[in-house]
Amino acid sequence: MGKRILVSPLNWGLGHATRCLPIIRSLVNQGNKVIIAADGGALSFLQKAMPELEFIKLPGFNATYSKRNSQALKIAISTPRALRDFSNEHQQLDTIVKDYNIEAIISDNRFGCWNKNVKSVFITHQLHISIPKLWRWTAPIVNSINYSYIKHYDELWIPDAEGNNNLAGTLSHPANLPIKTSYIGYLSRFYADSLPNNEKDTDYLVILSGPEPQRTILEKIIIKQAYTIKEKIVILRAMPDCLNMIKDLPDNVTTFNHVDDEMFVNLVSSARNIICRGGYSSLMDLIRLNRSAFLIPTPGQTEQEYLSQYLFNKGLFGYCRQKDFKFKNVAIPQTDLRSIYHDDSDNLNTFLEQWCKTI
Repeated sequence: MGKRILVSPLNWGLGHATRCLPIIRSLVNQGNKVIIAADGGALSFLQKAMPELEFIKLPGFNATYSKRNSQALKIAISTPRALRDFSNEHQQLDTIVKDYNIEAIISDNRFGCWNKNVKSVFITHQLHISIPKLWRWTAPIVNSINYSYIKHYDELWIPDAEGNNNLAGTLSHPANLPIKTSYIGYLSRFYADSLPNNEKDTDYLVILSGPEPQRTILEKIIIKQAYTIKEKIVILRAMPDCLNMIKDLPDNVTTFNHVDDEMFVNLVSSARNIICRGGYSSLMDLIRLNRSAFLIPTPGQTEQEYLSQYLFNKGLFGYCRQKDFKFKNVAIPQTDLRSIYHDDSDNLNTFLEQWCKTI
């Protein structure tokens, strides 16, 4: 008999939703009834990806970012609202569990999506949160708060490899783990053989992502600089619920608000150079497709800044700060990423099959 499992990703960009997709697909293929609780772009993305599923709109904490290079003050100011939103989503989840006879919950970074009466799982790769230098003294407090929420869950799943060939470095490998923990490997909605061998007819593929206003700020930087070069540029805007297109673009730029998976891999295959944020889900997708990229971390988002610098130092990805970006400086290592980060999708299927037996 299949289980009734609720999956709820955080709506900060599309990354949490995209990395939940392989979990959702595997659970469905094994005969389980999967119900999605999400909001915003995460909800829109999963509705398009798996329209046959049942969906519930569950509002959560919606982060807004500063236009400045530091987000610390903005995050501090928004903390009371975040705590209130965590409490509200937890209360709403109690009702959902009863109304839909939920037997297990998988929460991707949603702190309020747990229930004491059913098995609750928390997914994150951030267990040692990176703090800006001026605020490093708050690290014990921040990590303590993070752990206090994670401890409400029965299990912790980390989308990374355990050991030296890991992707997130110290972020996913803290000294201590708060609850029962499993490293479940890299989560990507793509397969190792997904990428076709297309002719490279696009000079730059720019993959935007993340919360506003920084998503739009980078988009404007890219478009402004596009007027100064002749090379062909394609921009994926990461706006699945937007119907409006940008007007008055330079002739060498094509934009898409959103594309399906088949179109995405074709664009990736056709690009000589890929430019994107340093978001963890984007990195996992690129690794599965064996394509390196030039990373521009969201200013002040310390996790992306750490990941970009970490992978740049390992010689696997290019990197620069947003304020320093120039097309002429884009340099991407030619590295066989699959020789370092192996496809472990079969292991995920086996892991989920065994986990369902414990519900």
